[in-house]
Amino acid sequence: MKQAEWNNITWGTFGHQMAHLKSFKLSQKIKTEEQTSENGGNKLVIKGLEPEQLTVSYSTGFAIGLDPRGEFDMLKKCAGMKDYFILAGQKVSKNGFTLDEIGLSNTVTDNNGRILTGDITLNFSTDTNPTSKGGKASKGKSTKAQKKSSLSLTPEDYARARALAKEKR
Repeated sequence: MKQAEWNNITWGTFGHQMAHLKSFKLSQKIKTEEQTSENGGNKLVIKGLEPEQLTVSYSTGFAIGLDPRGEFDMLKKCAGMKDYFILAGQKVSKNGFTLDEIGLSNTVTDNNGRILTGDITLNFSTDTNPTSKGGKASKGKSTKAQKKSSLSLTPEDYARARALAKEKR
């Protein structure tokens, strides 16, 4: 059962693997500017919206079929990539999300230093100059993140990473 998806990476229950999102936060701030009026007073002018921010986290562990270190290493390869984030079969936003940060925390290790369990947190943002995948095409030079976003982790690569994690159990 698929819970969420981004860039061919899925969360949910798949056989003996359980990668369930445990935290989901979507936010967007207003862009403002303070201006001084002719009579000397200040007024706040709303200029638009800042890029949307999305943070998701999920637990990993050998007991649920996921190698925490393997998941973390696999996700590091996705940094800078962009795609729509799908939750319960629907796009979270009309814009695509770029993976900006990957974190591994709350780890438990064995006596040999192998990570047995941990929480993975992913921070995404919408691009202020969207590319063709996950938004409208922008004109001008491509940024390094936009060039990376044309890469994609194939479903086979993702399945291979999860299978390796399962073998290490």
